[in-house]
Amino acid sequence: MNAPDRFEMFVLPEGVRKIEILKDAKMANCLQFNIQKEDHTIANILRYRLLKHPQVLFAAYRVPHPLEYYVELKVQTTARTTPIEVVMEAIQSLMLEYGNIRNAFERELFRLDAASGDSSRRAARVGAGYNTFGAMDTSTSEFGVSNDISGRGDRSDDVDIDF
Repeated sequence: MNAPDRFEMFVLPEGVRKIEILKDAKMANCLQFNIQKEDHTIANILRYRLLKHPQVLFAAYRVPHPLEYYVELKVQTTARTTPIEVVMEAIQSLMLEYGNIRNAFERELFRLDAASGDSSRRAARVGAGYNTFGAMDTSTSEFGVSNDISGRGDRSDDVDIDF
């Protein structure tokens, strides 16, 4: 079969940066962010959040080819701020928002386990990655892990993206 191996969709090769920033020579105050090993999911959420920012004039993304696992996000802002600043704000805002959703989900699961009195289900979920909310290990070198992003405690699964 001609398709690339599945691991190429999400494993960042050694020496490759997660985000590459390119200046757009045709538009003022505009940058293109090439985000490796991501797809429509994160790009669309990020684009939506950027468009809600009052200083953003333009935000769009594209996936150049379905077999190339990166997205191109283009952001243009007013002269009052930079595209890097608004993208960092959007990422931090999304991490906080989805962290709150995750915490509410985990609290509800623990409440249901406590109400049923069945601790074996809780142990099975913890062993299957329930406590870390999935099997992705964000402590690996392709993620710059910060112990405390925006005062949210000592969770080890927070991702800090270096620009």
